[in-house]
Amino acid sequence: MRRLPTMLSLRLLSLCFFALGCASLSVVGALQSISSALGLSRAHVALLVPAFAVTFAVGAPALQVLVGHWRRRTLLLTGLLLMAAGLLGCAAAPGYPLLIAARVLTGFGAALVSPMVSALGVALVPTERQGHALAIVFLGMTMASVVGVPLASWCAATLGWRAMFGLIALLALLAAILVAILIDDASHGQAVQVRHIVDVFAHRPTAGSLAVTVLGLASLFTTYTMITPILRDRFHAGAPSISLALFIYGLAGVAGNRVAQYLALHWSSMRSVKLALALLVTGFATLFLAPGWLAMALLALLPWAVAVDVLLPAQQRRIVELRPDMRGLVLALNSSALFVGIAVGGALAGGVSTRWGLDALPLASIGLSALAWVALTLTAPREARGTLVPTS
Repeated sequence: MRRLPTMLSLRLLSLCFFALGCASLSVVGALQSISSALGLSRAHVALLVPAFAVTFAVGAPALQVLVGHWRRRTLLLTGLLLMAAGLLGCAAAPGYPLLIAARVLTGFGAALVSPMVSALGVALVPTERQGHALAIVFLGMTMASVVGVPLASWCAATLGWRAMFGLIALLALLAAILVAILIDDASHGQAVQVRHIVDVFAHRPTAGSLAVTVLGLASLFTTYTMITPILRDRFHAGAPSISLALFIYGLAGVAGNRVAQYLALHWSSMRSVKLALALLVTGFATLFLAPGWLAMALLALLPWAVAVDVLLPAQQRRIVELRPDMRGLVLALNSSALFVGIAVGGALAGGVSTRWGLDALPLASIGLSALAWVALTLTAPREARGTLVPTS
């Protein structure tokens, strides 16, 4: 990448993550608009979320096998253009079947974008600064939840859901144009075969790290999926208070990204992941034990937000450290694990709350965080176990 200073290149890659985050998350705010416009039940429209997640989870490693040997810049551009095409398809879809098909196409594009953004970000900097670079790049996803999703929800309610999808498509196209003009990278990805995927899963530390991603995200989304009814029923929050709480959560996530950038320069990835899991448990325990005051709910949300922004880049860094010879593949698999965790957490949220009530969700999340800690500890390389020595 010769045309841009390193920091500007990382910011541009962060924009790509911002577009991906808006493409994946904003549909939640448009569910009611789509349901009303197409005469569909909310349950049917809600399938747009797992349609994207499952496509991403399957597509990320599959595409590495099919086209992982292409130039990384070409893969990123292809992913952004596929995302834009899928989003435009969503905007123009006359009915439910084509809407689902367009959502699947968007998921395939995102499955190329996520690992390539991370791989290019890592390639920009020396080894000791890779975690810091990943934290900067991942800020785009954080900003998508803080700024992009509320704006998309407003757009869906004000201009219509088709306009919302169209504007996000333009954002993906803008990111593609900037990458095409400003990023000059000739590096190629790796030629991946199915046996390489088998080898990654046979490598105990790498498989354990992927399990940590699944369990960590499942832990978060088991409770976060139902955070609106939790705030309403347990903490007596009205709609304005819920919006304020989620906005504060988003701002805390931005602060958490700054924490992640600092830790990436001074702590080992193992230590950062342990801190993130401990923060998740702290947040869930506070939510479960706190009296029904909204201020206590806000206090519980703060460590969650910081934890997520520490966990995800630290996990990306850790998995690259474990298998630097298969960087593109393990980053793709980690991206898949992230969306598998989100899907598992969403499913558990519905099942646990239906059977045992909303109060049981934080306990389920604590259990999943504990399992993530066990997976992290038992599958860590022997020389890394127990070490808390910062690395730089």
